[in-house]
This record gives sequence, C-alpha cells and structure tokens, in this order.
Amino acid sequence: MQTKTLTAPECEVERSYLRAALLCGMVLFLEGYDIAAVGYAIPSLVDAWRVNPSVFTAALTAGNVGLLLGSICAGSLGDRAGRRPVLIGCVTVFGVFSLLSALVATPMQLAGVRLLTGSGLGGGVPLAVALVSDLAPPMAQGRLVSLMSAGIPIGFTLGGLLAGHLAPLFGWPAIFILGGVLPLAMVPLLARHLPESVMPSRTARPRNLVAALFRDGLAPNTTLLWAMNLLNLLSNFLILLWTPAILHNSGATPSQAIFATSMYGLGIILGALLTASVVDRLGVERVLTYTVAFGALCVLSIGLLEPGFSSLSVIICGAGIGIGGCQTGLNSLSGRIYPLHIRSTGAGWALALGRVGAILGPLLGGLLLGFGFRPKEIFVMASVPVFAVTVLMAILARLRPDTNEPERESVMSTYAAQHMGRRDHVCTGSQPNPQ
Repeated sequence: MQTKTLTAPECEVERSYLRAALLCGMVLFLEGYDIAAVGYAIPSLVDAWRVNPSVFTAALTAGNVGLLLGSICAGSLGDRAGRRPVLIGCVTVFGVFSLLSALVATPMQLAGVRLLTGSGLGGGVPLAVALVSDLAPPMAQGRLVSLMSAGIPIGFTLGGLLAGHLAPLFGWPAIFILGGVLPLAMVPLLARHLPESVMPSRTARPRNLVAALFRDGLAPNTTLLWAMNLLNLLSNFLILLWTPAILHNSGATPSQAIFATSMYGLGIILGALLTASVVDRLGVERVLTYTVAFGALCVLSIGLLEPGFSSLSVIICGAGIGIGGCQTGLNSLSGRIYPLHIRSTGAGWALALGRVGAILGPLLGGLLLGFGFRPKEIFVMASVPVFAVTVLMAILARLRPDTNEPERESVMSTYAAQHMGRRDHVCTGSQPNPQ
C-alpha cells in the first residue's frame, strides 16, 4: 500500500478538528451547567425570598425563549462573521449574565437576566456543531459531534451535584457565580487555541441564509430535521420535568421519584456515548432510527405494563438512552446535511425548533395532569411523538445521500491556502493512500 504524505497545512487541519472538538465540548459542558442553574437555585430562592415556586415560571420560560432566540441569531451570525468569534462572544455573554443572576432581588429581575443569559447559551450548540463539522473528516464527524454534544447532559447532571453542595454552604448566589466565572475564565483559552473553520467568500454566501435551507434539494431534509428536533425535545422535556410529579401521583415517594428521574438523565449521557461509538460506522440515520424506536418502546411500556419501581428505573434509563441519544445524533445530522456556507444557520434553526418543543413539552404535561389523565396514560401519550420521530428518521435515511467527502477535500485545501500558505513542507506522519 502506498502512503500519501501530508503537507504542513494539511496536518494542521487534521490536528485542528480534535482541538476544536475538545474545546467545544468544554463549552457545552459549561452550557449544560448554566442551563440547569436556575432550576437548581429555585428551591433555595423559594426559602430566601419566601415566595411560591410558581412565581419562577416566568424565569424558566424566559430562559427557554432566550435559548430559542440565541440559536437563530448566533447561527446566522456564524455563517456571516465566522464560527469562532461568534462562539467566543456567546460564551462571554452567558458568563456575564450568569454572574449578574447572582445579584437579582426579585423573580422578575431573575426572568430578565435569564432571558439574556439564554441568548448567549442558545448559540453554543449550533456554532460548535458547525465548527467541528467543518473541520472533522467524514469518518469521524458523527462520533465527534455526538461526543461533544454529550457535554450538555454531563454538565446538567454534574451541575446538580455541585449545586447541592454550593447552596447550603454559600447560598444560592454561589450557583450563578460558578456558572459565570468558569465560562469567563475559558474565554482567553478559546481566543488562543480555538481554530476557525474555512469561511466561504462573501460572493458565495446566499443573501437570505434561511431561504437557502430550502433550496438545492434541501427542503425535505430541513423540514424533517425541524420536525424531529421539535418532537424529540418536546418528549425529552415532558418526561424529564414531569416524571417526578407523575410518579409521585402514582404512589412513589418523593425520593423515589427523584431517583427515577435521575436515571433518565443518566440514560441521556449513556445514549450520547453509545451512539457516538457506532454512528460513523453504521450510518447516523440508521443508528438513530433504532435508537429512538427503543426509547419510544420504553416510554410506552411504562404506561402499558405498570412495572415495579426497580424495573421502572431501568426502563426510564432506557428511555433516556433512546430519546437523549437521538438528540445528540440530531445535532450531528445538522452538521452533515448542510453545506459549509449555511451550516451554522441550519443547525441554529433546527435547534430553535427544538427549543419550541422544549417550551411546549412542560406545558403539555401540565395540561394532561390538569385534565385528570392518569400517570400511565400520560406515558402512553408521551410515546406518540417519539414514535413519530422514528418514522421521520427512517424517511430521512431514504432521502439523504452522504456527500460530505468532496466538501471535506475542498475544506482541507482552502484551509491550507488561507491559514498556512501554499507550502510544500511535509508532515512527519503519513496516511494510507487507497491508490
């Protein structure tokens, strides 16, 4: 077998995608903590301000609205101004406003600050997905984006453990202070080490980035991706936020309800790690079709079988593996479906539709409980949108060809020309040449 030596510019591309994936994964870890921070602080705020928990509905909703707006705006900016500077700006924004959250004195002030915090948080995922997808080779893109996306549920979960120790020792402001100091401390690291992807020339960019998501045969892919993000995050947040109340109403103790819900969070992390290990080898859509179908069956079985608590905890973990693993895979698909010049816009709008689902999910759960639906009936209904995602994913698998390899070659050569110059230095390593 002959070997193909890589020039120094080409070697820089090969190293840059690993560095980008690591740094972006750290950003998403911090995002996971900051997204959940307000939820972790509410019990302490209820005691400190002596108010009813319901007054924090505005703060929770405002945070989700900020995430939606941030996904849309930052995604489009990333395609126009570059992924790297916009991502660094988003990290700065959510770090600053998380610190300011520690200074609020009323629930309405908290809602206003969380809206602005969410605007920074919302840009992280689409920009990270676009940046890593730009630089990663096709045989590693799905794995890297899925592993990177796992930073969010890991940050969410570990954040709960940290918040549980910080609030009793230092008070509720410590939760937000940590959520602000860590991102701001990371900004210099990003500025120094985060690579930028190749950006197309201004003449190559479409004037209307959103309209471009529906041109050149992309309309069916975009429609399916938007629908799947909406339905999958609707299911995620309905189950994640309402499972404790649903289980408690069915006879579980508060501690059992919380433990069972934490198993769902554990399942989300496991799902991201498990799908990352096989998506590039077996195909993203194929893996996700089976993954989300497994999650749907788990949710349905809770309603149909009425399992005991031990079995219930395992099944809920399985639901997290299927539904949560699907979401990290959907992030990877956003990076695969769209070409370079509209990639962060595509990822941003897909996640924005997902944020709509994140808002509708808790509302739907509240409505079902208010109408008197029994717990098992709610789980049966919660499985419906998950089965719908399964069908839509199977349709997407039939529609979408994989065309990333030619673009990868173009990215490598353009990166070499723009960032390293046209030099003939030879890298110390080599890679197989199939010719």
